[in-house]
Order: sequence, then structure tokens, then C-alpha cells
Amino acid sequence: MSNLRAQLISLSKWGRNSDDSLGKLQIRQEQLLDEFPGPAFILGANLDVIHLNALAEPLIKSLNLQPESSFSEALKKGFEAGGPSLQTAAFVGHEDKTEIFDLTFLPLEEVRGTVLVTAKNVTLQRNLTNALIASRQLFKDLVTCTAEFVWETDDKGQFRYVSPRGAIGYSAAELDGQLAQALILGDGTDNNELPVNPFDSKVPVSDQIVWLRDKSMALACMKIRSIPVFDDAGNWTGCRGAGRDITDEMARKNQMERLAAQEEMLTTIVDAMRREVDPEKLFQMAGEGACEAMNSTRLWIGRKGPAGILEAAFNRGLDEELENRLFKWFSDQQPKDDEDYRLIKIATEQWRIFISPIFSKNKIDGMIALVRRKEAVDVSDGEARLLHLLSDHLGVALIQIKAREMLVELSRTDELSRLLNRRAFHEDVIKRIAHGKRTKAPNALFYIDLDNFKPVNDRFGHEKGDEVLKGVSQLLKENSRVGDLVSRLGGDEFAMWLENIPREEAVEKAESLQIKCKALSQTLGVTDPSLSFSIGITCTAGDDAENIEGLLAQADSAMYLVKARGKGSYAIAGDTTEPSDKTSKD
Repeated sequence: MSNLRAQLISLSKWGRNSDDSLGKLQIRQEQLLDEFPGPAFILGANLDVIHLNALAEPLIKSLNLQPESSFSEALKKGFEAGGPSLQTAAFVGHEDKTEIFDLTFLPLEEVRGTVLVTAKNVTLQRNLTNALIASRQLFKDLVTCTAEFVWETDDKGQFRYVSPRGAIGYSAAELDGQLAQALILGDGTDNNELPVNPFDSKVPVSDQIVWLRDKSMALACMKIRSIPVFDDAGNWTGCRGAGRDITDEMARKNQMERLAAQEEMLTTIVDAMRREVDPEKLFQMAGEGACEAMNSTRLWIGRKGPAGILEAAFNRGLDEELENRLFKWFSDQQPKDDEDYRLIKIATEQWRIFISPIFSKNKIDGMIALVRRKEAVDVSDGEARLLHLLSDHLGVALIQIKAREMLVELSRTDELSRLLNRRAFHEDVIKRIAHGKRTKAPNALFYIDLDNFKPVNDRFGHEKGDEVLKGVSQLLKENSRVGDLVSRLGGDEFAMWLENIPREEAVEKAESLQIKCKALSQTLGVTDPSLSFSIGITCTAGDDAENIEGLLAQADSAMYLVKARGKGSYAIAGDTTEPSDKTSKD
């Protein structure tokens, strides 16, 4: 533009007509204007067009060259500037469309105040600029309105832009410049490591689940998408992305999963109650299901056994000290049986224990104990409900278990004496023999015949005979220890298995039973002849050849040896000598 103006001025100095007109130089000016790449024209002082190029013709037609027009105002400002002046004006052009031009005024002082006007159509540029501004404003408005967390990080993983709302309790200003990695906990799995850090990644990341620590130090979960950013040279400069807070969504999902696991566990227990006859397996299934449903590593289930004593039915993670505390609590609750459900909480220096009693026919029949470390979270309402439902179902199961156990007990018990019958005694002794072979501990088998029982039935009748058998059965039971077995084999024949007893103590036991049998005979009024025992004893040492049939046969032979000697004494299988303290015969 400056070159064009210089050429015009220089040409006007080289030659003028006598009337001070451009004269022949007009031809050269026309050539210069025609060669100009855009609209260009020269105006006189009265706004008359002295010359214009072809591109300027449509523009001249749309200009209002009146003294009060916007163009006149722009021209005036151009003259007042005393030099080149840039003005912008809008004109109605073709098809009544508004067009915008940047006008440049170049005063040509040497040519009687004329001015060179060049124009540049910037309509498209202005439209694009306005569209870009509107688009940027739209983006800002959307970012401001959206609930998502929009961000950008630099090549160090620090936030350099954060949407106005901020995120996870932090304001945008608080997050600006902060290292994103410092907020990340992991992906919520056991390994607690992110496969890709979406805030510091050189590859696109889609829907990455990220656990963060919010401003209050609570857990927050986000689903994040991001893309890497590179400069013109291809150097990675950071990431841009958006994140959606799904903490509540994850909480609902986890709650639904817990409820589903709880329902599955309860369904499993109910199904097991219908088909599982083994109490041990039933409680094992219940305990494992409860641990899985509550994500617990310490859970204990106890129940009253057939003897009415609390025993562990399931134990995961509890040591002896904790078990003893539970046994103590249970024993203290017996006088306070209550059919109403309540979750009992016990705190120790290290643990918190949550106990849900198991009621069976309005009596405490067992308990479920969930144990957590003292600093762990409290039991939630859902977990308390689960423990309650589990207790209820196990209470029903216990009623059925007891009924089955009673049937089993009846099938193993002699109806009159309430001692083990012959079949049950054989089954249990077989197990004891196998155990003895492993431990090599000394055991003893007594084969006992009640002497002089037939005269009781003959003289007093069978009712008195039943009374005698019951009395003898009670005597043998009272003189047995925990772990011993007592059985009525049939008629007036009995058997005892004495666990872990040396030969000398077995002899003392036989002699003691003789004395007590005579005392019982006096109590029952059975004399002349009095009752006594003929006892055959076989001692075991855990030899591989030992079996139930052989031991019973040896004890039976020893018992008949006593009978042959005159009753009321004992004999040890394989020992041909008579007892040194033989009880006298009646």
C-alpha cells in the first residue's frame, strides 16, 4: 500500500498541466489502481470519485457518499489523522446482504486533497471470528452448567485448567497447580493400582474407574475419559479430559451387590435346611455364605449340642481368647432368655464383637458373632438385618436338627436303659480302636454280666426286673468318664469302653463297680441272692491286629472264666491267675 501511494505522489510531482491537473499521468494511475488486488479508488475533496478499479465498482454503488453518511464520517477521521487511517464500515451489498470492509485512507496531499481509498472485504473473517467467539462462549457455558469435572494437566501431571465447579469438594482454584496423582487411590480392586493414569497418559483413556480422596478425606469415585495433548513439534504436553462423579452410583451398585449376595446366601441356607441332614455341613455353608455376603474374615457360629452345652459350629479367624469371651457371654445370657431380636455389641481393647442370638422355641439356642477390629467401620443396617435373618433361619434349622438328632439318638439308644444299644456301641468302639492304633494309648473293654438277675424276674416279676436294669444302667453311666462308652448289649449283659486307661486303673474300676453293685442291690431290696457283676476285661495297646470282634470275644471269654470261678469278680483276657482281691461269692 505504501508503495502504491509513493508511486502516485511521485508521478504527480513529475508533471502537471497548466491547470494543475494530472494530465498524462492519469494513465499511469489507472494502471496502478487496476493492478491493485482489491477494491481501490480515489476521491476528491467533494467525495466525487476521480478514479476506481473494477473491483471497487460494486462497493462504490453501495456507498452512501452524502456528507452525513457513515462513510463521510470515516473519511473525515481519515483526513483528521493526517496520515493513513484504518476504518471499518458495513455496507449493504449484493442481495441486501451486509458486508464488512476494512477501509484504508491515504491522503494524496500533492493532488489537491484527494484521498486514495483501498478496501478489504472482511465479512467472512468477521463471521468466522464471531462464530468462534460464540462457540467458545457456548463451550464455557456448557462447562459451567455441566456436572462433569473438565480439566487439563501439564506434562508434570499438574492441573492447569479446571472447570469452574471444581471437583470432589475442591474449588477450581484449589485444584489449579495441584498434582493429580496425589488425589488418586486406585481402581477399587485388591491390587489398588491403576492400569493407566488418565491424568498423565500419552494414550487416550476411556471410562477409567478411579478412586480419589476428596477434600474431607472421604472416598470418591470417578469415571474419567482423557486424551493426550501434543504441540506442533509432536511433543506431549499433558492431557485433557472430563470426569463424572459416580460415588453415589457405585454405592448403590455395591449395595445392590451386597443385597444380592445376602439373598443368595439366605436362599442357600434355606435350601440346605431342606436337603442337608448333616448339621456340620449346614453350619459350614451358613458361615461361609455369611462371610462372603459381609466380606468378613472373622465370624463365629455356636449352637447348643445334644448335651445342652454351647459348641462351635463354625469358626473363621477367631482365636481361643475370643472364643472364650463368646462362651462366657453365652453362659451369662442363659437366665435372660428373650424371644426379641437384639444385636449385642461388645468392645475390647482390640476388637468389636457384634452378636446376634439364635432363638429356638423362644430360648437362646446359639449365636452368630461378627468380629471386626476396633478401628473398623460399624455394622451397617443392612448387615444387622442380614445377621437377624440368618439367626432366624438358623433357629428354625436348629429345631429340625434337634429333631433329627433325637431320632438318631433313639435309633442308637436302648429304650429301657437309655444306654447305647449293641449296634451303636459297635460303631463307636470301631472308631475308638482306629484312634487307639494312631495314638497307641492304653484302653480297656469290659464285658459285664449281671449276676443273679434271673431270680429277680422269677420272684418279683418283670416290672421289678426293669427297675433293676435301670438302676444298674444308671450305676454304670455314673461311673464312666467323659469319652467312655456304656452299652446294654441285651438282657442282663452290658459293655463299657474305658478310654485312655492303664491296666492297673482298669482293675481298680472293676473292683469299684463290684462294691457299688452290692450297695445298689441292698438299695433295691434284692438279696438272697444279691446282685453282682461278672466282668471280663481285655486291655488294648493299639496293635494293628485289634478289631471289635476280637476284643469282644476276648472279653466275653474272660467273663465266662469269672462265671466258672463262681461269679462276682473280674478276669483279664490272657491272664490265667485269679484276682488277688476277689470279691466273695454270695
